[in-house]
Amino acid sequence: MSLNIGDTISTGAEKLTTTAGLQLGALYVIAVLLTGIGSQTISTALAPSMSQPSGPALALPIGAAGGVVLLLVGLILSAVLTVVVLRTVAHETAELDAIPAGVTKALPTTVLFLIIAGIIQGILIGIGFVLLIVPGLFLLVSLYFTQVYIAVEGEGPLEALSSSWGLSKGDRLPIFGLVVILAVIGFLGTIVGEVVGIASPLLGTLLSLAVSGFLTIFTSAALVDAYDQLSSEQESQEDLLQQPE
Repeated sequence: MSLNIGDTISTGAEKLTTTAGLQLGALYVIAVLLTGIGSQTISTALAPSMSQPSGPALALPIGAAGGVVLLLVGLILSAVLTVVVLRTVAHETAELDAIPAGVTKALPTTVLFLIIAGIIQGILIGIGFVLLIVPGLFLLVSLYFTQVYIAVEGEGPLEALSSSWGLSKGDRLPIFGLVVILAVIGFLGTIVGEVVGIASPLLGTLLSLAVSGFLTIFTSAALVDAYDQLSSEQESQEDLLQQPE
């Protein structure tokens, strides 16, 4: 049995539309909005001459320091939500009438591990893309489940990277297919905001951020479902190998 991408996409959509999924999506929109406001405020304060006459859509007149504060709050909230979302969508769809208890357990440590692993991933994948595109894509796919191992399974950064590498072995092509499909869905989601932005830059920006926030829940749920499928297959193969002849 290989990765069933259709089931993964379907599960992602189902969990997004649950009460917990929508609640977390709304929180993610707030985090992305704070990040967007902060970054645009900083760019406007530092390089006002390069801005459009009306200024970036979300920039506030609070100076670069105020923008930095908003940016940091948005980034911290996004990191926290990454853990909470992954742990939430690891539950069955029927259990998501509310955000499950226990999803904030050991949160500071888990967020720190995610950041460390993310830095290592970024460096490795970046080197892969510098050398050739194919090694970069290979590493991207091989380390795709690192966040799940940290947030859901409680592993450390290096252990999670190693576990993801082992889980993806033999299934890298279907995982790559899932990555491409999710990327296309994300791209199509941004087009809506771009089109609306032609008539109203502010509305277009807000719509793009809203779509991005809710798509994060969808892609996280799809990621965890893919992990569940492959880990179940891996456990079945290990059980067969352990059976006496």
